Amino acid sequence: MSTYEVRTHGIWSSHFAEAGKNSNTAYAVAGATVRQHAVWWLWPNTCLLRYPGRGNFMVFQVIPAAPDRTLETWDFYFETAELDDAEKQAVSYIDDVLQVQDIGLVESVQRGMSTPAFDQGRIVYDPAGLGSGLSEHGVHHFHGLVLDAYRSWASTVPSRGR
Repeated sequence: MSTYEVRTHGIWSSHFAEAGKNSNTAYAVAGATVRQHAVWWLWPNTCLLRYPGRGNFMVFQVIPAAPDRTLETWDFYFETAELDDAEKQAVSYIDDVLQVQDIGLVESVQRGMSTPAFDQGRIVYDPAGLGSGLSEHGVHHFHGLVLDAYRSWASTVPSRGR
């Protein structure tokens, strides 16, 4: 986290961190040629990723299916058709650990938003800490893009007796 950096740029954000230098519990990184974790979120629903290891690239899409349902797709691209052990571990980690945790968190937030206690969201936003992985300014930026899209759409809707 000490090297995690988030930057916002127009309709996208970038996330970078030094990685692939020390052993971790997720997957092996010994001999990694890619040593920087990199993520680019593209408005409205696409994420491009690169994980430490051999050369790789992933495309992650979040597709709204209903007000309370989302479809997520992952496409993985590697240097060779045959994955090495570390790549198999990385894909397994994404599928079996990260996605399971993320889905559980999102479902919990959705349940909370459906209660009468929900008034508005809270976000850890530190404009002075831009770049820090401890500030949720990337999420704040995305919320601004959503608001801009709604405003743009609303300006095209004919008024009804206003």
